[in-house]
Amino acid sequence: MSTRVTLPYGSNIKNNNHFLTCMRALGIDPGTGNFDFCCIEDDVDRIVLDETIPSSLVAEDTARVMSLVKSVSPDVVVGPSGYGLEFKKISDLTEDDLALTTLEKKAETEIPVLSGVRRLLRMMRAEGLNAFTVPGVIQLPTVPSYRKFNKIDMGTADKTCVTAYAVWDQAKKLGINYDGTRLICLEMGLGYNAAIAVENGNIVDGIGGTIFPGPGFLALGMMDGELAYLLGDFSKKRLFEGGVAYLSNGFQESLEEFTLRRHGVYKDGWTLFLEGVVKAVAALTAVMDVKPYEVIITGRISRVAELREEIIAMVERRLGIRCRRPANVFASRAKDVAMGAALIANGIAGGKYAKLVETLELTKSVGTVLEYVRVPRFNPRDILKNLRSD
Repeated sequence: MSTRVTLPYGSNIKNNNHFLTCMRALGIDPGTGNFDFCCIEDDVDRIVLDETIPSSLVAEDTARVMSLVKSVSPDVVVGPSGYGLEFKKISDLTEDDLALTTLEKKAETEIPVLSGVRRLLRMMRAEGLNAFTVPGVIQLPTVPSYRKFNKIDMGTADKTCVTAYAVWDQAKKLGINYDGTRLICLEMGLGYNAAIAVENGNIVDGIGGTIFPGPGFLALGMMDGELAYLLGDFSKKRLFEGGVAYLSNGFQESLEEFTLRRHGVYKDGWTLFLEGVVKAVAALTAVMDVKPYEVIITGRISRVAELREEIIAMVERRLGIRCRRPANVFASRAKDVAMGAALIANGIAGGKYAKLVETLELTKSVGTVLEYVRVPRFNPRDILKNLRSD
């Protein structure tokens, strides 16, 4: 059986032959700047969908994006999961689940990437797709509970996906089983940075974007508690600001301009970004039982050659750990997170990468991202009442 489809965005289809014996697995990455879509048919050498769409368009025209998803007739989908949810079918999502994906207060002006996540999930639920959510790092049983207390962002669901991609890549490159992998996945997106530690194929620790020891490109990273106090009841938008793009004049600069002027007005920001990355890697190696084989750097920022080369040099020189980009890239437009989500989707459906999902124990995730907060007067039920789900 063959299908012919008309897609709403660009030239997306790479292979229009779809046999009943084949299985199509679609992964979605809800990035700060763009949503990425990657669909593989049985294996990574058969790409059915490879697309990236501005996050603002996902929020504004969710139906159009949904038509893109449906056009490739996916058998299984890993949907956008925000901060992370227990592994469950999207058709079973509750209103609380939708609110927990983005942790955005009702009283605030909506942020496009966050409203896009909720609207796309809601539409996928209504369509009854065979789609699933994935957990954030804090919800994984392989992370010791004592590392989770008073944290929410140890790595959002997209960081779980990209770490799965890094595990797959290392196993493939080194010729080892998934349960033999040892690495740190350093994800550098347009908004946030994160670092995730893997031992024996298990995610064991993570430093998410809002506790990262240095700024991302757009986001502030770890915030001084005294600064948080002085800012008062600041908005969610504040978490997407204050990164190195703002350090020269307080206004957002483009990534291209930041790179071009790295030896001039952005010299301090450039160095601060690099040092934050090294601090995060060093912090994780300090608690890992064995030294990782390598640091695998992923994300949009890692594709900036000048920054990537300096990060690799600094990590290898100061920490003595090999550092590289993934060796096995199978999508040309969709970025690393979407590729990882596609691998997970394939594994969930019992495809070639089922062992990857099993090793990472993704389906054994438990609780919510608010589960380990022990601060006095923090009541999750009260928090939930004030969060958007629409």
